[in-house]
Amino acid sequence: MTDSFTFSALPVVLKPQGFLGDKPSETGYWGFVRSLSDYEDELRGVSAELDEAVGELNKRGYSISLGKPLEISTMDELMASSEELRKAHLVILLPMGPVRLYQSPDVSVISALLSFVDYVVVYDKFGQHIYAGTLFAPPLLYNLAKEAPDLARRVVLAEGDLDTVKSTMRVVYALEKLKRATLVMVGEPNDGFGGWTTLAKGMSRFGFKVRHVTYGQFADDFEKRLKDPKYVEDAKKVADEYVNAGKADDDFRKKYELPQPDEDRKVRAGIYYLTLRDYLNETPGSDWITVNCLNANALGKVRATPCMSHSIMNDQGLVATCEADPTAMIIHYLMRWIANKPVGFYDPTVNVGEGKLMLAHCTSPRKMKGYDQPPLKYVATTHHESNTSVAPKVLYEPGVVTMAGFSYDLGKMISIRADARGPDFLRVCRDQIEARVGNAKAALEGWQGFHWVMAYGDHVKDLELLANLTGMQLMEVT
Repeated sequence: MTDSFTFSALPVVLKPQGFLGDKPSETGYWGFVRSLSDYEDELRGVSAELDEAVGELNKRGYSISLGKPLEISTMDELMASSEELRKAHLVILLPMGPVRLYQSPDVSVISALLSFVDYVVVYDKFGQHIYAGTLFAPPLLYNLAKEAPDLARRVVLAEGDLDTVKSTMRVVYALEKLKRATLVMVGEPNDGFGGWTTLAKGMSRFGFKVRHVTYGQFADDFEKRLKDPKYVEDAKKVADEYVNAGKADDDFRKKYELPQPDEDRKVRAGIYYLTLRDYLNETPGSDWITVNCLNANALGKVRATPCMSHSIMNDQGLVATCEADPTAMIIHYLMRWIANKPVGFYDPTVNVGEGKLMLAHCTSPRKMKGYDQPPLKYVATTHHESNTSVAPKVLYEPGVVTMAGFSYDLGKMISIRADARGPDFLRVCRDQIEARVGNAKAALEGWQGFHWVMAYGDHVKDLELLANLTGMQLMEVT
């Protein structure tokens, strides 16, 4: 589970060929720096901004390396730097001079860069020295979109907006992590949510790999560990720690029908966690696992579910997706890295009459406010439908949340910013969060997939970028 990935962002500076004398130019400088000192001051200032932005993201748990600015004045210089450019995951283009940036797409620096890197964010600045890109880059990108839309969608214009640069780094970081990921899948991809077809599309479109573990192999591995005294001892420790931290009095449990897990359920929940943990440890670099857990072949043999396992693993920074849903598991992985915090996985329902949504499942993380934040309070109980194993009843706190779901063909995405009001206590899956939206009907009409994911915080802008960069159609509800 060791992660050695480092994201490489490379600033590329379009250095003016003129206007770099000791004295400020008095003519022909519209939109460009006027002297060498102007240029050096601007480069120094924007480099400091980018250093600070990357430092902020790294403090939040990303691993981003910001390269030394690559100064380019001619296409020959750009081509001579091709090897350095190909090592970058994202180019941050700083247009301080023309350098063919403002000509037709077929001869533009943007098109050239897209032959070396997958993504470009153009960081135009406003201030004492107005960069000419603020005028010419938008029509250039518009023309590129007409000629080559698949190229144009990989370009982001951040006109004077450092937040857009940071958002682009987060989203591209998530896409690059997904491209390198290996998913451990126990059982077949769930045919109720796209099955093998959606899995194949996802692998082709996003580049991740899958290690498959059959139901039979999982059941055998589970039973071997269940008969091993050392594993049973470790399983008890894991489950006892989880259950003891989620205590509730008998009256509360009785009122809301939240059974106390017995010893057998706790041991089986712990064995489930240790088996999945071992699979991840056996898969170099893997931080992602899913189980088709409600299939009779799995549930009937082991008499347990991975609810506690998924809750713990998501709190640990891994991505543990329920029910082997090949549609939702992709947005689950992306959202974890975009939000940079544990992300919940849910069955959604929409109440148009009351203007609210209800999300429910049995696998919620507890550290949904952030890995470095105190966990949400919860009650340790059992899985709702089967009454087996151990599962959390998380007592969600109010706050802004963002929900997202993909279509089965991975061509559409719904994004919803909502106002979470806290937990509910319906007779459905254990973890229940109620959230208000301004237009519940739009959420119903824009519905995509089956399961949705949810993260605390407002991540709508990031999801807009994700849709643009991947060519998805976005249905946005706020």
